[in-house]
Amino acid sequence: MSSTPRIFVGTATVRVADAVCGHCLDAVQAAVRQVPGIRSVAVDQLTATVTVVTDQPVDRTDVDAAVVSTGHTVRPTH
Repeated sequence: MSSTPRIFVGTATVRVADAVCGHCLDAVQAAVRQVPGIRSVAVDQLTATVTVVTDQPVDRTDVDAAVVSTGHTVRPTH
């Protein structure tokens, strides 16, 4: 998400470190879904990514904080 502007509208993908199982990503998905302005959250277990869609401005640091609250870290996407 490092290439995503800090405040964004639309779609952004977060790569989650150490989220190797579906349970981990489910926890991340639930936490990110609670960020105000998030319309939907999709998880890809194969790539350990979470894609968020917004229809109003969201601060990506709030998304990162939601990931961190689950015990994982955000890695830069390529």
